[in-house]
Amino acid sequence: MSETNQKNNGKSALAHEKRENKRKNGAIIGLSIATAVLALSTIGLGVGFGITDHYAMKYRSDLENVYNNNFYNLLDSVNNLENKVSKTLSATNGSSYQRKMLLEASKNASEAEISVSQLPLSQSEIQDTIKLVNQISGYTSTLAEKMVGGETLTNEEINTLNQIHRSVLELKNRLNEFEKKLNNGYSIMGRNLNIKDDVNDFTRTINSTKNNDIEYPTMIYDGPFSDSVVSSKVKGLSGKAVTKSEASENVKKHFKVATDIAYEGETNGRFETFNFRVTNSESERLFVQVTKIGGNILTISGTGKDGKNSIDKEGAKNIAIKFASDNGVEDAEVVWSDSIENDMYLNIAPKVGGIILYPDLVKVKVNMTSGTVVGYDATTYFTNHVDRTLSKGNLTLADAKGKVPSNFEIVQARHVLSPLDYNREIVCVEVEADNDNSTYYFYFNATNGDLENVLKVIETDDGNLLM
Repeated sequence: MSETNQKNNGKSALAHEKRENKRKNGAIIGLSIATAVLALSTIGLGVGFGITDHYAMKYRSDLENVYNNNFYNLLDSVNNLENKVSKTLSATNGSSYQRKMLLEASKNASEAEISVSQLPLSQSEIQDTIKLVNQISGYTSTLAEKMVGGETLTNEEINTLNQIHRSVLELKNRLNEFEKKLNNGYSIMGRNLNIKDDVNDFTRTINSTKNNDIEYPTMIYDGPFSDSVVSSKVKGLSGKAVTKSEASENVKKHFKVATDIAYEGETNGRFETFNFRVTNSESERLFVQVTKIGGNILTISGTGKDGKNSIDKEGAKNIAIKFASDNGVEDAEVVWSDSIENDMYLNIAPKVGGIILYPDLVKVKVNMTSGTVVGYDATTYFTNHVDRTLSKGNLTLADAKGKVPSNFEIVQARHVLSPLDYNREIVCVEVEADNDNSTYYFYFNATNGDLENVLKVIETDDGNLLM
């Protein structure tokens, strides 16, 4: 499995609350990253438009900053990926260091794909790039797993890695060249709005720097990166295409306290949406995206009120679960929550047969002053959600607890669908345990009892890091 990271925004004011949150949030934070889950910060991007030019300019500037940040994240991931593949080729064949570099390369490739998905690129025009980083993630992870048993890389595998390195180096150079355009005032936001033949100017600019000599290696073998798996198809959307008017009616249905709903254009990317600006009776301004397929609420971005809380944490949880349920996320529960000032952030996951579906997380932000939903992110849910037939396997919760070293204090255990390495979902027993003032999460395969992964919560000044 590639390393999995996510930072929680904010700090708890009281030590015991921090401890409680640490115990609840760890595994969910890391696993959501592994499935290309957008961080909670996505909810607060500020992409809505106010009723004045001042607010319009502010939100446009905020969105431009978000796009720029996503691009620089992509640039960092690709730079790191090229470095790790280069080190893999330089290391002694079969060494533990070589395996470590392969695992880090897999992680960097996954991070690159996440960043690509968060940029306003016309997906059909960048399929080669998406396929490249997707295959690299799976290929390097598979090679690393192979080396666990003491095997070395074959000449054919080394040749493939050399070909991958040349491709990544070209991609790295292309992105570094584009960085110069950003430094000279290029506007991703502005060029994204100019669309011709279903391709925006931002995508054209990226593609204009493309070197046609880039070789995209063909890696054909059974695994998680076969063409049927690596496609960027959104699996969770269904139903008929809705009109702008129907999308607007759906917004009214979910925002009964809305005082104004204004159409704000469309988004044509991985998710195609109708966009609306909503002002509610609490004068909170929200930016709402509704999918063109099915008319589902995809994201909500906004800022809640400041003031005395009118609801408590339990009330916020009930509001979040009901809102998610009203939007089709059924039989779900809160698997992590944290409060920051007047807002409560919650990760909600549906269940099947008592198994928590981490790949289908939904994020909700509830303002505790107004008691309204001011943030929502169902992109991961609609990316991954399909009907699944799952079994809890032969491993009981008690058996899994018994597999944890005796010097650990068990906190809890539960059955989860865990996204492990790229595009691999395995039912596991997740055991949360403490040792030496640190929290760990053990993932045991529910079928054969094998330890699939261990995650450790690392506390930082900015929140918790899961490694």
